[in-house]
Amino acid sequence: MTTTVWRDLTQAQLDWAYDQTQHATNMAEVMAECAALSAQARALLQTQGTEVKRLTYGPTEVQALDWYTSQTPNAPLVFFIHGGAWRRGQAQDYAMAAAWLHQLGVHLVVPDFSAVTDVQGSLLTMVDQLQRALTFTAKTAPNFGANAQRIYVVGHSSGAHLAACLGAYNWHQQGGYPTPVHALMCCSGMYELEPVSLSARSQYVSFNPKTLQDLSPQRHLHHFNMPIALLCGDQESPEFKRQALEFAKSLSDSDVHLRFFWGHGLNHFEMLKSFANPDGVMSKALLELMQGALCLES
Repeated sequence: MTTTVWRDLTQAQLDWAYDQTQHATNMAEVMAECAALSAQARALLQTQGTEVKRLTYGPTEVQALDWYTSQTPNAPLVFFIHGGAWRRGQAQDYAMAAAWLHQLGVHLVVPDFSAVTDVQGSLLTMVDQLQRALTFTAKTAPNFGANAQRIYVVGHSSGAHLAACLGAYNWHQQGGYPTPVHALMCCSGMYELEPVSLSARSQYVSFNPKTLQDLSPQRHLHHFNMPIALLCGDQESPEFKRQALEFAKSLSDSDVHLRFFWGHGLNHFEMLKSFANPDGVMSKALLELMQGALCLES
């Protein structure tokens, strides 16, 4: 008799479902292309006289961010959280959208943060760092001519989970401040951690009841009072597609202003690559989310 460990999935099926290498054989190739596209975008901005500002937001070396500034007054800002299974990735390799966003007059901020394997497996520590990074960004925005009331938090993969955690966070408990998340875009993410905690990812993530409760955005729908775009590639793992669809249904049932986008013919990493140009599915979803914000006021 085959034992199931979550819903109708066996341990092997659950491990397979949360292992991206099983669903995108071109993972290494596409991620290398994304890093190269990011380097090209950074180089292009440099030739145009736009310097990337490296700013510190927290006490440890990793707590710093790359800020691609706009010269447009009162410009909106995109705060992008990269993926990497919570354990890898550097901000400089996720600047693929910097050039076309700059051309539209939009700031881009990409934070670095600890890998989960460097903080004893604690996702709570990672979210704390990103809360600090986003708070710093909102407070610093006026210094660079950015509109702190128009911050668009965007995340891909495990970064989409972390972005959703920022959207679900009770910001009022931090000094009574309103949420700095004007709108949220989550691509190819996980929004309920219970099945993830039962998968092989538990080998390097310290899942506990507090983590499952606090960091499962699916359980905190009442905090999502901003417009949201959810995306998923139709060539992704069945579990990632299920997570996206169930989160979308829950948000819609809670009367959240939501748009859902499929990446037709795209796998998990090809979805990220689509952010490199304004015609990609990620870019189009963001531009639709930002409609009106690009009618900038001086």
